[in-house]
Amino acid sequence: MEQKTGEGPCVDMKAMPSTTSVESEFTKESYPMAKSGIRDGKPYFGRLPFCTKFVWSFPMFGYFALKYMKTGYMKKFYSDDYPRASLSVMAAFLVFSTLLDIFFDPMFARWTDSTRRCFGKDQGRRRPFLLVSGIMVVVLFPLSYSPPATLSETAQSDFEAWNATWGSTAEADRPATPSFTSVSSAVWFGVFHILVNVITVSMREISSDALGAELTPDFTERTSLWAQWELWGVLGILVGLIVPTLGEAECASSAETGCTSYLLLALAFGLIFFISNTALVAIVRERPTSQLGEEFTPLVPTIIQSVNNYPFFLLMLSDVVEGFGGTLPMMVLPWVTEYVVGHEACEEIAGSTGMFFAYCVILHMVVRLPMTFVWKFAADRFGKLKVFWAYNFLYGLQMLAFLSIGPGAGYLCLALAGTWGMSYAGHWLARDITSDVLDYDELISNQRREGQFMMVLDLIPKICEVPAEAMPIMLMGYFGYNPDLAQQPEAVIWVVRLCFSLLPGLAGLFGALVLLRFPLKTKDQHLQILRGIEMHKEGKSAIDPLTGLELPVLSYGEDGSVTYGAQKLQGDHNAILQ
Repeated sequence: MEQKTGEGPCVDMKAMPSTTSVESEFTKESYPMAKSGIRDGKPYFGRLPFCTKFVWSFPMFGYFALKYMKTGYMKKFYSDDYPRASLSVMAAFLVFSTLLDIFFDPMFARWTDSTRRCFGKDQGRRRPFLLVSGIMVVVLFPLSYSPPATLSETAQSDFEAWNATWGSTAEADRPATPSFTSVSSAVWFGVFHILVNVITVSMREISSDALGAELTPDFTERTSLWAQWELWGVLGILVGLIVPTLGEAECASSAETGCTSYLLLALAFGLIFFISNTALVAIVRERPTSQLGEEFTPLVPTIIQSVNNYPFFLLMLSDVVEGFGGTLPMMVLPWVTEYVVGHEACEEIAGSTGMFFAYCVILHMVVRLPMTFVWKFAADRFGKLKVFWAYNFLYGLQMLAFLSIGPGAGYLCLALAGTWGMSYAGHWLARDITSDVLDYDELISNQRREGQFMMVLDLIPKICEVPAEAMPIMLMGYFGYNPDLAQQPEAVIWVVRLCFSLLPGLAGLFGALVLLRFPLKTKDQHLQILRGIEMHKEGKSAIDPLTGLELPVLSYGEDGSVTYGAQKLQGDHNAILQ
């Protein structure tokens, strides 16, 4: 697995000599997968062959299929089929895993950023973790669907005994049916949920996103790369949500049927992911770690420094759209279809509220897929920052439009689910812009910290998930929600509508407002950043294109000292970056 020089399997027959000022030997060595090319009649460096983009992005198909099959079906399988898992114990594990994830992600991100050798050789900073996470995915996801039947044997036998005694008795004459659940099955769920969501998912996503951010230095080529990432991801989500319905009757109907369909699908999706992920590790090469030096910055100061990166700080603030805008609407959508649109309208269109909910989700994803091309075209034509601002603004208006939904408005709800997919299809531009901000971070800090920055970009939504998942349920309970009522109190309905529409809409508009202050606006600014990095590598001072300030070379000593131009300081160097 050691990184080799040379072209590798993705041989580029279109590569051309480049005359751009950013293609120095240092730049070519830093981006070994990037090639020379011509755009608009001008040579440039940073073009990625289709093979490279495909090899890096295609594993998202199998990975997202597994991830969203787990999100959509696993909890119901554990509660309704033979595991008979205790919901309260499952809920405790879900909360604990989210909190654990918030602590694990920063530690792992710094681990992968500061990796220099693996078994004494330069294997890259991401590829070893991608290989390990690929093995963990193909093993742990199927095991999650395989709790031993013996774990719920007592609960099952108790139910059978009760059913033998009271099953033939009229409902009015028998006592209320007890809940026969298994704590052991819930613990199995919780342990594998932590192994998958906290360790495996974090290892895979942070490593993959960080690798994508350093494949090319070209401002425009990154947009194409991340758009392809989004396409395979959406296709994976669609497959992960739709295909398991073929086995839903077997796997989520009763505790007597048993279930093998989910296990077989997890094995199939896992195999697709494992093969493509192994090809990624084998083909894609990273920059030599000899370019990076050693990093001695402690974890907490490193996170503080990422906040002190002003462009990234603004991206973090705008990322509340992903936190509240992505999580909260999906969280309350089942209640929107059942109590806001209403049973009658849902059953008239889809036969049941559950199927109407599925129609909304599938329509959202189907529309989102082709709209990715539209957002990419707009980013290439008008500039990624302007288009990302438009995404935040339009997403805010789109979510506010859901306030117009009322009883009987089934077709309006479906139409808005489609336009929701149209607007949300541009969310991947945040990663594209973050890739450019990482170059600015290298200019001002002389460090490459793709893992930590991409981690923070995902950490904001994870932090938002806690209140986003708890707030609707708490407010609904406070205002008198009762699942036995066919019509909920008006206050409960307004809680659902506001959580689905108003809060995500305001988050989108807030993101658009914040981005008005974003300083890294143009491709020319990014080109100046790349040139400044090269000047630093030559031992020369550079000009910060965003502030106009002179930036002397910044270097770090093994004793914790920091050399900034002619100054050598001891201890915390965070003040320098400020």
